[in-house]
Amino acid sequence: MTIVNTSGDAVEQGWRTVESVESSGPHHGIIVSPAILQDSFDESDSAALSQVGVRLTVDDDVSEIAAYVPHLGLIELVFAHFKDGRPYSAATTIRRDYKFTHELRASGDVLPDQAIFLIRSGFSSVDVPDQFTAQEFKKSLMAYSVAYQSAYDSHLSLIDELRRSTPDVAAE
Repeated sequence: MTIVNTSGDAVEQGWRTVESVESSGPHHGIIVSPAILQDSFDESDSAALSQVGVRLTVDDDVSEIAAYVPHLGLIELVFAHFKDGRPYSAATTIRRDYKFTHELRASGDVLPDQAIFLIRSGFSSVDVPDQFTAQEFKKSLMAYSVAYQSAYDSHLSLIDELRRSTPDVAAE
């Protein structure tokens, strides 16, 4: 498993997925399902939750774990199919409405061509599928330096900022 960040650089994977908390050993750096999260952790224990991640599929409703979200160390959104855009919407909602500031990871059926859109909608890392390389994702991220509309990210210049108005041009 290769994880890439918003710059397309491979980063060390510090998280592991577990099927149950009892068998996972220490609760440091574990990714669990929403059901395990709710059954095993207190929503007000921010210290413990900062070491816990949750994996959400398109069938999971983030509102059911809303009280946990601000304290989690990682949220992973799984793309069941690259044509299904619901994780993009979920990422934007998690960042905007739930004020989530920690690692938001995309996993599942993601393509290098989608990398810029993942970052623009709020993802901070991507679990690169086995058939691709980190370099392919990095190349895709570096392909654009401007955008037509604002988004969660702010590293791209907006086309509107680059255009000069007619009065500005006429004044020159």
